[in-house]
Amino acid sequence: MGQFQDRLDFNGTVNYANINWACIKIASTTISRMVSQWMARNEKIDVEAVDLQSQKAKRKQADEAEMILANKDKLAMLNQQSGVPMTKPDQFIPEDKDDLDQWVLQFNQLPEEIKYEMGVNDIMEANGWTGVLKEKQLHDSAETGLIGTYTYMNEDGEIIVEWIKPENMIYSYSEYPDFRDTTWRGHVYTIKISELRAKYGKEFHPENPNALTEEQIFAFACTAREYQLYDKITWLDNWNVSIIRPYDEWNINAVRYQLRSLDTTGVTITKAKDIKSTFIKKGKTNKLKENQEYIEKKEWNIYEGVYLTDNNYLLEWGVKQNMVRPQDPKELGNAEFSYSFYMYQNYDMRNVAIPEKIEEPLDQMILARLKIQQLVAKMKPAGAAINIDAMQELDLGLASMTKPLEAQKIWEQSGNLYYRGRDAEGNPIPMPITELPNAGFANQLESLIKDYQFHYQVLKDELGKDVSLAEQAAQPRVTEGNVQAAIQQGNDATDYMYDAFLYCMEETAKKVACLLNASVSYDGKKYRQILKQDEVKGRVFETKMRMLPTEQEIAVLDGMLNNSLQTNPDFILYIDPFKIRRMAREDVKLAELFYRQAQKRAIKGQQDQAAQNAQMNAQTQQQSAAQKAQSDSALQQQEMQIKGQISQSESDNRKEEILLQGFMDLMAKGVQVPNEWKGTEQEIINNVALPLFMKNAGNRIALQQQAQQAAQQMQQQPQEEMQEQQQQPNQSQAA
Repeated sequence: MGQFQDRLDFNGTVNYANINWACIKIASTTISRMVSQWMARNEKIDVEAVDLQSQKAKRKQADEAEMILANKDKLAMLNQQSGVPMTKPDQFIPEDKDDLDQWVLQFNQLPEEIKYEMGVNDIMEANGWTGVLKEKQLHDSAETGLIGTYTYMNEDGEIIVEWIKPENMIYSYSEYPDFRDTTWRGHVYTIKISELRAKYGKEFHPENPNALTEEQIFAFACTAREYQLYDKITWLDNWNVSIIRPYDEWNINAVRYQLRSLDTTGVTITKAKDIKSTFIKKGKTNKLKENQEYIEKKEWNIYEGVYLTDNNYLLEWGVKQNMVRPQDPKELGNAEFSYSFYMYQNYDMRNVAIPEKIEEPLDQMILARLKIQQLVAKMKPAGAAINIDAMQELDLGLASMTKPLEAQKIWEQSGNLYYRGRDAEGNPIPMPITELPNAGFANQLESLIKDYQFHYQVLKDELGKDVSLAEQAAQPRVTEGNVQAAIQQGNDATDYMYDAFLYCMEETAKKVACLLNASVSYDGKKYRQILKQDEVKGRVFETKMRMLPTEQEIAVLDGMLNNSLQTNPDFILYIDPFKIRRMAREDVKLAELFYRQAQKRAIKGQQDQAAQNAQMNAQTQQQSAAQKAQSDSALQQQEMQIKGQISQSESDNRKEEILLQGFMDLMAKGVQVPNEWKGTEQEIINNVALPLFMKNAGNRIALQQQAQQAAQQMQQQPQEEMQEQQQQPNQSQAA
């Protein structure tokens, strides 16, 4: 902040403006907001086996799934008839061709791929790269534009991924952002004396002739920052056998660096003639014989060294142990650095980070803030112009107040002032007190505020995004679509900083995968519970950094799910909302696939239900038609039977009438009935005449009874009318 004292011409001798010289924290706030947005994103490392064996196994799984889809009905019939499952318990069974294609492209994974992917992600998470270290590296990307990691396997076989501070990185010239063409890399770090002794000291490595003695270690400790001459810490022979030493926790500066070198190695192959054997000897003999052959091989190796900068001492140098080599056997001659560096917008080993982008507008904003403080500190309060002559001539007549100061107090307290406008001679007296509104600083303050806002707009233009977007989003007129569009534009302007983190972590994940493959292949014990040796033998795994779904993508899927459940409550029978939400946190495409499958099941269920209803309606109509036909047939038979009975009855009646008529005609003519017809005559009388007589007699009796009843009713009606007439006078008298 001293530069602003020079700009404001403050020499420090006269403190005429009490200004707070603390710097405003706009740069820190801007970077913190961006890092917070990036931290809201989640990443995951995907692993894919690219070797021929794995590809063949995946094609076999795809062919089996396609066969099951093509013969789904036949397999179901065989399963029902035999009672034996026709598919494996873990076999993927596609519902249709789209489901099969989606699974083949995205979700066809081998068990070895899933285990390897879990192992790599667990290693990264165990090293803290899902929390604190991720945030630190995102800050490095925004503040310096350079990020890096150091990946290695320690003595216990554990894979370690360290964060490297950008200011401590060392590297050779490169024209690529990922430093792929560098020949050496390294970093500066501090090492404790106790760690130095444990790794390089004679006390822990007595068999090493080059190990450090305790006196050498003390000499190194004297270059530490903690060393002070007035502490009177000098070398004592007793420290050779001491358990605790006062300088054990001191730190000294060191440099760890790696150099990539193309080495040439050769062997001499000797073929014995007598015993038909082959002998291999490293190196080349002076003169080759007829049965000898020299084969030369070139491969890249990584050499690593540790150098104490303050002591000019080389602690370690040689071929690096547990080198990072590719998994593909065809590329075993290659070797990768343990360091993964990335510098976005690399141009001649220079780039522009956020602090450098906003340096000029930020300086102007700070200067405007200081000028505002200066203006406010020197601002004059509102005052008044007091005419002394008029105050002396002030005359209130009979009022008791005569002093000018008393008149001023009255004006200051009440704002009112009573005075005579003319003196004793009649001359006009000017106004004793005139208020002076001090508003001259307002224009200057407004100009400084506009200047501050202008440079703030320049700062936003330099960043390519609005750092106060959250405040604008709270305004009621700003719709969600505009907010999302503004956020997307801001992300487009600064995503290259976040992409640097993704590229660096993807490169780091590849090296972790190589070391994990080597550890399991050589029967290491550290990761044996994750993978077995036969599961990685002959396989080549590739790693890629995949972005997990954002909150917006999850919200879109959740909105579609809620809308489907509201419009169709029966949809809950085909989908598990909690399961699909858990799936969306890891893979929104898989959740969408599950959602589409549920939709297809729901549509198919509705179609089946409609078909079933149509079939039931058809059956009901058929049954109704059959019942109606049966009823009509029965009714027709009944009608025919009734008609037959009526016809038979009429025929019988006709016969009786003919017999009776003939018999009566004979009786009327006085014709004597022959003896042989006497029986017939008697039958006619018994079966025809007598029933008619009895029927007529019954009818006659019924008519007589009806006539008697009618006569009785006629006799009772006058009596009832007389009784009613007698009751009416009695009721009127009672009323």
